[in-house]
Amino acid sequence: MTCLEQMPLHYTPATETSGGQVTEITMRSDAHLSRPMLAAMMIELSSNADQRWLCWVADRPLKPLLNADSHLQGQKILQVVSNSKRDLSEIGVRALERGKSHTVAIMLERPLRDDERQALEAAALAGSAECLVIFMQS
Repeated sequence: MTCLEQMPLHYTPATETSGGQVTEITMRSDAHLSRPMLAAMMIELSSNADQRWLCWVADRPLKPLLNADSHLQGQKILQVVSNSKRDLSEIGVRALERGKSHTVAIMLERPLRDDERQALEAAALAGSAECLVIFMQS
């Protein structure tokens, strides 16, 4: 299988009262299933009953990563594209803290550092949001 879900060793599931958590997944960028799986995840997350938006934080826009069959009309997706790959987790922290999004999806080309993970977890809790970190492996 080309897609694996990863969780930190100290992972504890969020309870209903905690209001936020960080989920990390690793996908191979060259795998033929990665793009359709990414498209399906983003469409499903953007269809959330929560009135807040899905926030996409990456060094590239979401639409080119999706396949041509993906229909994003009517989906609530806020895209934050930054050319600086160093800032992506910091942008994600700010987006999570504000609580305007039910989920903040961050695409990285490297695994999270422990301090980044802790900052994202605290921000998700503060904003009552979820964080999805997508690590694209070459």
